[in-house]
Amino acid sequence: MIGPQLADENLVESFRMHGRWQEPAEVCERDGVLMIAGSNSRPGLYRNCAMRLDPSVPAGKAFERAMKFFGARERGFALLTRKRLDEDMESLLSDAGIFPRGSSPCMIINRELEAAPLPTGMYTEVIEDEDRLRDSVQVNMEAYPRLGMSAADVATFFENGDRVLNDNVSGVVAYKDGVPLATALTYLTGSSAGVYWVGTLASAERQGLAGACTRLAVNAGFEQGARLVTLQASPFGLPLYQRLGFRNYDGLSFYIFGRSQVS
Repeated sequence: MIGPQLADENLVESFRMHGRWQEPAEVCERDGVLMIAGSNSRPGLYRNCAMRLDPSVPAGKAFERAMKFFGARERGFALLTRKRLDEDMESLLSDAGIFPRGSSPCMIINRELEAAPLPTGMYTEVIEDEDRLRDSVQVNMEAYPRLGMSAADVATFFENGDRVLNDNVSGVVAYKDGVPLATALTYLTGSSAGVYWVGTLASAERQGLAGACTRLAVNAGFEQGARLVTLQASPFGLPLYQRLGFRNYDGLSFYIFGRSQVS
């Protein structure tokens, strides 16, 4: 179970990190529950969300803790569950007629990947400064609305570029003629690394750029000492990650509670 445990630690830390990057934001860990009140009032992943960290805390108590936290702030939130650790929480919600709004496979890989050739005229650059980070964000501001996250919300997490780069974050951007086309970020946390914010411009899809960036992001994690690399797959990315050799170890689901439900 060491692999899933390390991967899960990276997943949890990714939420803490996104909380730290926002301004203003409040990151609170209380009674075994992580709660993030982000820089706007909309419920969602990384913005206003809660996750039980200690599975020994009863599901009802953890849920009550989150409801009280966000109710005091008069905002809704996303409750995150992991199938491997939160079966009781998911059962509690299901029995109450509450079902997830979405879910993602949680995946891991334990080996470096062979680099993929890029189409003629395209090249990659490592994200080592805020200029390259801004190029990465520019790509994802176009890519992520297709997954239901607005461009403004993407930008919210990266307005303080120095915080991001100081948080053991690296990454890669693919270009053609100086125009950023695709990207992927790597978060190193202890003995694990996670690949996040994989995105490609619609005009540059089906050219292998997402795969090339993901391969480089995975290898960056291993080069920095990670024992494994993890990610949470979107429906768009899942076939690619399976081809690369990622395997499922868990599933992440989220439930949305509006302001009227918590006030």
